[in-house]
Amino acid sequence: MSRTPQNQQAPKKSRKRPATPVYGGQEGSYKNANSDFICPLCFDVIDEAYMTKCGHSFCRECIEKSLERNNRCPKCSIPIENSGFIFPNFALTELIKKHKQDEQKNVLVKQMSLQEWQSLSQDWDLGEINNFMSVLYLRKQRLEQGLKISETKILKNFLEEVKNRKERELEKLKRQLEYLNQDCQAVGETLREFEQKQLECPDHLVPSSSTIQSIAGCSSSNLNIAGSSSSVEAGSSRDSSLPESFAGGSIARPTIDMTEARKKRKVSQHFEDLEKVYLEERGGLGLGGESDGSLDQFATCMSKFLQYTSIKAVASLNYTHEVFTNSSSIVSSIEFDRDCDFFAIAGVTKKIKVFEYGIVRDAVVDLHYPVTEMSCTSKISCIAWNPYNKHMLSSADYDGIVYMWDTSTNQKIQMFQEHEKRCWSVDFNRMDPKLLASGSDDTKVKLWDWDNSHSVLTIDGGANVCCVKFNPTTRYNLAFGSADHCVHYYDLRYPKKAVNVFRGHGKAVSYVKFLNGTDMVSASTDSQLKLWSLGRPNAISTFKGHINEKNFVGLATDGDYIACGSENNSLYLYYKGLSKHILTYKFEPGKKLIEKPGKDDDSTEFVSAVTWKADSNILVAANSQGVVKLLELM
Repeated sequence: MSRTPQNQQAPKKSRKRPATPVYGGQEGSYKNANSDFICPLCFDVIDEAYMTKCGHSFCRECIEKSLERNNRCPKCSIPIENSGFIFPNFALTELIKKHKQDEQKNVLVKQMSLQEWQSLSQDWDLGEINNFMSVLYLRKQRLEQGLKISETKILKNFLEEVKNRKERELEKLKRQLEYLNQDCQAVGETLREFEQKQLECPDHLVPSSSTIQSIAGCSSSNLNIAGSSSSVEAGSSRDSSLPESFAGGSIARPTIDMTEARKKRKVSQHFEDLEKVYLEERGGLGLGGESDGSLDQFATCMSKFLQYTSIKAVASLNYTHEVFTNSSSIVSSIEFDRDCDFFAIAGVTKKIKVFEYGIVRDAVVDLHYPVTEMSCTSKISCIAWNPYNKHMLSSADYDGIVYMWDTSTNQKIQMFQEHEKRCWSVDFNRMDPKLLASGSDDTKVKLWDWDNSHSVLTIDGGANVCCVKFNPTTRYNLAFGSADHCVHYYDLRYPKKAVNVFRGHGKAVSYVKFLNGTDMVSASTDSQLKLWSLGRPNAISTFKGHINEKNFVGLATDGDYIACGSENNSLYLYYKGLSKHILTYKFEPGKKLIEKPGKDDDSTEFVSAVTWKADSNILVAANSQGVVKLLELM
């Protein structure tokens, strides 16, 4: 309990200065009144002026009350014995009376209406009217000049601001031109070095045109013996030991020229995007001759951008063998196993089909059968292979059940059924392969251990959870996207609160994938992909071009490139450094038993799933008609 010392005197209360009154009922009007007419005690115009023997004037009532409390002059503190030593100040009283009358006239003049002025002017003679008009004309001139001065000042300020901005832009352009000149010089020297090395290459290592033609002729005869030209041509481009420029009977120089022309067209199409990236990369360069390596970074970006110029279908298969059907055959998920020897396909037909990649790739005809097949009781929304056990596969379905499968025996080895609604996503932890996560429409993210039938952890996402994904480099971090338009990032050791919530999408987040341990990409039904860094609250990049307004269209990445489906039945490929797509692949419209008139063949078809074969240029994508394509980036 606090105590107050008894020997300590309470501080004196300071007397507050009374609020300054207004004069004539207008706030702040006392400032406009003549200061000689203001009473120092009441701060209003003096009423019945009285003067002390020291010469200071006050209102009579104010000074009498003051002397009753203190017999000193309120202004200079000279002693005044009593009220008999104050005297009327008639001169000041007359001046104040005149001042009040002038003020009253001014107020009346301001309050007079136009009709009153007209009535008043009826009694004026010509001289008075001329005088009044002269006064009004001068007043008008002053007002107009004041207005022009004000507007000219504003114009001057605007022009100076524009000038300053343009000067800053000019300085920025000068800096950009300076390091552009430096970079052009550096790249030119590098090009000369490469050309010199090419000239120094021994002649016997460069094949002649006759040698090229003989090699091409032998290879083409071998291709004709093998069978179908289309499928073997795809295989030869992978398996042939010949350089790409020698394959297919074409000579080296035209092939190189054609490739260079395609790359130039590609640069032209994405020129603005590339320019923006270059200026951002080089913007931090100090012009003292020191390079921060950003030119090398942009050169890497350009090389990645130019690495692929087309997408080629290597093989094709069907999720369902019923080709001519009006029933739904949507493929909802495609995934490669641990070693990328097999890939599994699952969807609304309630079947999980596993295909051997090598057999599908090398087959002469597009007629493929799964090496194994598993049947579920409900439509399948997602599958995931275990990163440690090659034969273990998990699936999530529309009943909210998560299954564990042994693909070597086609048997269910575990079943988790705590979700109350449709389960959209499932994923294994790469650092702890026994740990599994699932997300559902019941707003819950659940973690499972394959040795337990009950969940080991539940996170309430607050909205329908559409996707879950573990960080591939840590054991404890998980990201999930939901219908609240956000990506939530959690540390599983502290599950009560998200480490970060990434906002920016306009609709539900349907997919989340990690490019590496620090960057992730999300897809949403707002037709956008967003690239996030875990250390930043805002998106690094936004990718636009594909169409995605209502369906799950798939998302995959190899760390540099990002592939996603679109609701125009196409696959889109993005590079992480550019906001626009760099390549597309169009699926052919499917044939139905009964065609509906008045609609395009592919108006309702969309690419529904995509996956990336690790450490390769191979993609596997599928659409809503159950057509699955093995695609090679060329």
